[in-house]
Amino acid sequence: MEGDGQHFKAVIVSAAFAGKRPIQRHQIVYAALGDRMREEIHALSMKTLTPEEYQP
Repeated sequence: MEGDGQHFKAVIVSAAFAGKRPIQRHQIVYAALGDRMREEIHALSMKTLTPEEYQP
């Protein structure tokens, strides 16, 4: 993850993303971040991958 304190880029790898469309994966991340998404994080660019999709 990288960012300037309000704008972040993240690669998020989770088995919970299996079988989910990209929008559903992003919704999972937003739900996990909760209020931080509204109060602390201005912008979040993310790639959401399953462990099988991840290529380091």
